[in-house]
Amino acid sequence: MPSEKRMLSITAVLITLLLAEFIGLFADPNTHLYALTPYLNSIWMRLITDSASFAAFVIYILLFALYDIKKTGKVGRWTLRFVLSLFTGMVIVGVLKVLFGVPRPGEPFLRRALLKADYFAFPSGHATRASILAYSLGKRFPKYRPLWWAYAILVALSRLFLHVHWFSDVLFGLLLGPWVLMLVEATEALWLPIYNSIMQKLKLEVFRVE
Repeated sequence: MPSEKRMLSITAVLITLLLAEFIGLFADPNTHLYALTPYLNSIWMRLITDSASFAAFVIYILLFALYDIKKTGKVGRWTLRFVLSLFTGMVIVGVLKVLFGVPRPGEPFLRRALLKADYFAFPSGHATRASILAYSLGKRFPKYRPLWWAYAILVALSRLFLHVHWFSDVLFGLLLGPWVLMLVEATEALWLPIYNSIMQKLKLEVFRVE
């Protein structure tokens, strides 16, 4: 199937990027691109980057769930996939941040090592969340797919212009998002019955997905 081939292709690219990051192939390109990237700490840049914050995504989830409930009386399959993709993506991002321990631009490693995992650079959580949203919306509203991806790329660029990430951080994040959603979709036959069983036992029928 085309979707399986697409997922395999993205998997291969992600593994290649992980290996390149691990052996330091991105060190010089990242430093060079960072030096060439202007620092744009404007209110607009902050608004763009904050639109992909975790807090913003909590609001998006609530809005999607309320829309589903108002329309059908239940949370829809699309929203559930989006939520699970977001959760899975953030777990993967957190693990990779700890494993790679890449300091953000302009920050000493020791200071970051003493802080929580989210303060490490690789990969970008904002770019990952933005690409999960872009890929999800692209499947639900394919007519506007270029607009959704323009948003995701703009979020990634905002992380570079704010000098809080390296190029490899946002590149990996933009590719990780779609891969995570593909993984959630590919394993739906495994997790959906378990999820519905839990919702049934908790008597939360509004969250059951048929």
